[in-house]
Amino acid sequence: MKALVFNGPRQIQYESFDDPTITDDRNLIIKMQRCSICGSDLHMYHGGMIGPFDYSQPAERFCTGHEMLGEVAEVGKAVRNHRVGDRILISGGIGCGECKRCRAGQFNQCEGAARGQGGTAYGIHSSLNGGHAEYVEIRHADLGATTIPDGVTDEQAILLTDALATGYYGVKSIRVQPGDSVAVIGQGPVGRMAAEAAMAVGASRVYCIDPQESRRNASSSFGGIPLDPADAVVRITEDTKAVGVDGVIEAVGMGPTIEQGVQIARFGGRVSVLGVLQPDTPVPFQMAQAKSVSLHPGLAGVVDSWAELIPLVCGGRIKGEGVFTHQMPLSEGAEAFRMFEAREDGVIKIMMTS
Repeated sequence: MKALVFNGPRQIQYESFDDPTITDDRNLIIKMQRCSICGSDLHMYHGGMIGPFDYSQPAERFCTGHEMLGEVAEVGKAVRNHRVGDRILISGGIGCGECKRCRAGQFNQCEGAARGQGGTAYGIHSSLNGGHAEYVEIRHADLGATTIPDGVTDEQAILLTDALATGYYGVKSIRVQPGDSVAVIGQGPVGRMAAEAAMAVGASRVYCIDPQESRRNASSSFGGIPLDPADAVVRITEDTKAVGVDGVIEAVGMGPTIEQGVQIARFGGRVSVLGVLQPDTPVPFQMAQAKSVSLHPGLAGVVDSWAELIPLVCGGRIKGEGVFTHQMPLSEGAEAFRMFEAREDGVIKIMMTS
């Protein structure tokens, strides 16, 4: 088959790769139809780190990508919920598939991860090839995949595999209640979806902070308040009479943005850190302690969000419109990565097709 293959920093190329086979009766194989690039994929592209994996070091080739949907092509003998021909969306992360956390859809809390038996994502290491490929083996399919419901578009389905689920995880982490004020730092796909989800569950004001004007202004479509980072502290201080917002969702993963998040949160407020952190990222614990701010860095379980998110999408409360700004064939994936990293042509998210 053909796939996007990681050969080193800035060396993600469309090339031949071995076809997947079913390695466990609980698994299935999809023919990929739609996939996308996540902002966290850029850590690989830059030669940074995701968890324990250091992409500046030589590594075995693997297929990238953890945001995907497709048609079931083959099923293992133990798969119960899916049949050949079904169209399914897949959780970007996966666990051991056996512990109580995995069975609850909380792959981010997989108990097997401590034993090196779970708690990973598709397309970040050779141990689990990803969805930027013509065919993909899906592990623990009955737990980690679901049929695409009627009324959910392909764009929304891809967002449910990661970006929307992760944004919603941030909303849940800061416990947004009707009437709360929220600030979302970063208006890439995850931050954009976090802001829209916060509005959907009743936040009265959602400040959408990003240095790129087109990204922050796009939040106006669902009622967000666009702010330049340089103006954010002054504006929020004025609007809240120096109190600060109830909750902050940081969707960048950098020291200055985490610090700004703690700065604009009220005393006793909550800050969720969704951006994938690098080992040397500074975190302002002293300021957080002084303000009794709760910091919640974490990764989404994805599957555990679907029961709440899918009805919000089907009911039109969350639309995700305008997130996908470009569409390209998988064969142009190397150019898609380059464009996405450079933020060219107003790109927010790129849909790739097989």
